Amino acid sequence: MDNQEMRRLKEQLGLINYKINYKTGVHLGVIEDFFSGKTDELAPKDREKIEALLKKESRKH
Repeated sequence: MDNQEMRRLKEQLGLINYKINYKTGVHLGVIEDFFSGKTDELAPKDREKIEALLKKESRKH
């Protein structure tokens, strides 16, 4: 999943940054910077955790 797909899916699902932080353990600042477009860099482990959460949440909808 590329960066734009992740951002689009987050918006479609209506997820807030805090929920992503709570469920993945990824630092809130990293999540805020990534989803605001401030940075496109994510550590591989953080990317895996966020992608897994987005996929799981999309199955619920």
